Amino acid sequence: MKKIVFLLLLTVAFVGCNGGDNPASKIKDENLQKAKQKMADMNKFPVMKFDYKEIDFGTHNEGEILDTVYTFTNTGEAPLVITKVKASCGCTTPYWPKEPIMPGKSDKIKVRFNTNHKAGKQHKTVTIHANTKNLTEVISFKAYNIPKDKQGKESLKKREEILKNKIDPKKLK
Repeated sequence: MKKIVFLLLLTVAFVGCNGGDNPASKIKDENLQKAKQKMADMNKFPVMKFDYKEIDFGTHNEGEILDTVYTFTNTGEAPLVITKVKASCGCTTPYWPKEPIMPGKSDKIKVRFNTNHKAGKQHKTVTIHANTKNLTEVISFKAYNIPKDKQGKESLKKREEILKNKIDPKKLK
């Protein structure tokens, strides 16, 4: 008797579970298309393409303020949003666009380097946090700053010659 009741309950449970509609048939085609579009959009990223990623300021006197601009284009398929730009040193101040940059459009990141107390060979980086696939991009610059105690007529003469004739500073030792 127990076996018959058990088999009857098992049969009812089996028929009840499998006898219903196919769950896939309840999905609306409209919702399926929306989900497919969202998945496709998730694979679209902005891309930051820079004209150049490193700048060489050359030789300057310690204490000067050096400014430069990095130009980039969003070559991706989605709007570019820069959330934060961080310099590797407090001597460097970046300025960046706060509005989204649409695909195909260009913009600039301005960087100011205060050489005060930064004598000798310098190499600084600026990290850009954005909604790109890699999440960060890095730009950099380098400079040689003549120490304040070494600045004099000789150093300034060398600098003028370098700038005027575009001479490699390493050859003037």
